[in-house]
Order: sequence, then structure tokens, then C-alpha cells
Amino acid sequence: MVYRGIAKGKIVELEGDASLPEGTQVEVSIKQEPVGETAPGKSTKGSPHALLVALEVAPRCTLDDVEALIQSMQQGKQPVRFEGVFE
Repeated sequence: MVYRGIAKGKIVELEGDASLPEGTQVEVSIKQEPVGETAPGKSTKGSPHALLVALEVAPRCTLDDVEALIQSMQQGKQPVRFEGVFE
């Protein structure tokens, strides 16, 4: 029997109502899709769906990356003007 699903980290979510008993041994083979084609339910690079999928995974950054970002934000700060433009 063949079950289809999508990997999310170390977990594979099976399509439909497929359910396996706890402890079932499985063998997973990776399906390579041709470049330039989009399977049903998949999104193209840069699409809103692709962005939402990317946001489900935590970014892989180091403390040095975070420090560099904070430093860049500090350097790019602009002074705040509290008076109106038309006064």
C-alpha cells in the first residue's frame, strides 16, 4: 500500500484520512519533481503560499546574525519629528 504525505521537519503528515498504528515501521522514499513544474497543492517561488510555508519554519540564525541585525537597525535610525508637516 502507498501513502502520500508532506514532510515537516522530522514528521510526515499523511494526506487524507490515512492513519497508521503507533509503532508501525515505515520506509520513506523522496519524490523528486521536475524543475519548473508545480504539483497540485504546491506553490511557486515567491507566491503568498510559499511565503506562508517558509514562515512555518524557524529561521536558522546565530547570535552573531542577531547582533549584526540589531547593529544595522541602530545605524539606520532616523530622528522622530513630533511636529506636523503643515505647521
